[in-house]
Amino acid sequence: MLKKIFPVLGLVLFQINYCFAAPRPALEAAGRMGEAAAGSVPVPATAPARAGRDLTEDYTRLLRAPDQGLGEVEKAELRKYKVLLVRGFLTGAYVEPFELFGRKINVGRYFKDQMAALDELGVEYALADIDSVMLPGHNAAKLAGEIRNCEKPVIIISHSDGGMYALQALVENPGLAARVRGFIPLQAPFNGTPVAVFVSGNRLLSAAMSKLLGHFGGTMAALESLKPDERGGYQRENSAAIAALVSRLNVLSFASWKAERHNRFDTLLEFSRDLMLRSGLDNDGLVPADSAVLAGSDYIKVEGVDHVVTVMSADSILKFDRRAFTRALLAMTISR
Repeated sequence: MLKKIFPVLGLVLFQINYCFAAPRPALEAAGRMGEAAAGSVPVPATAPARAGRDLTEDYTRLLRAPDQGLGEVEKAELRKYKVLLVRGFLTGAYVEPFELFGRKINVGRYFKDQMAALDELGVEYALADIDSVMLPGHNAAKLAGEIRNCEKPVIIISHSDGGMYALQALVENPGLAARVRGFIPLQAPFNGTPVAVFVSGNRLLSAAMSKLLGHFGGTMAALESLKPDERGGYQRENSAAIAALVSRLNVLSFASWKAERHNRFDTLLEFSRDLMLRSGLDNDGLVPADSAVLAGSDYIKVEGVDHVVTVMSADSILKFDRRAFTRALLAMTISR
């Protein structure tokens, strides 16, 4: 019975807030983005060849516009493309039911509102076939195959680590950019997250995570790939290819942070959010806002949005209109 319960509890704790029992100094140290807690020197930022534009005001204006600016002409343009939805790390149980005590259980409804918005618009879409406990390179290869075999050009909407998979697919297959109308990474840890440093460095959490990942066919390497030194290294080593990609592809990074509301439980990721804030990192509860902006890309940065509500409902704690959000991002993509 314990073998059945363990992976479920582990998944829920990790994806919602696995840091509730974290000693504050440990996560604060990890929050320094790969310094003492990571056992490495800070990763210097690579200056992009192109300066991305801050399009937050445009986004805010579209959110308030009727239908987020998508009239019949814009809808007809969108229908020329297929939207690929790319999920992130440890999200398998959010899209496929798993068995517990002989019953099928569905943990959440990942990308549900994005799919509903696309249905309303009459736009074709698919949930990309990725293995959420595997390394970025593995999923990048799978995603590249999907883009290559798609009958229509695509618009990629990724969430969290899904942005890393999409970026690597496009960097390693430069010719694919011609088949991509736009790339919209939501809250991607392009420069890593200190949460990965803390979990992998904590003996108990590391052991639990290793068993959890093993249960789903993965290894700790998938988690460690999210460390700031790992991601920063990838950005440095591929800076020229990334700059070239951003110069010819329509990339719109979405980054957010959730300010602390004192004496109020205001996000499912409150504990890790608060500790990273105390380390000087504006963050969405899992990813620092600055990490979520791909170097050189146009971007949106907003306050009041955590890492969960962009793709799943948590309305009892934090309301967010995911359908309007999706329509606004699509409108911005086809207008550029």
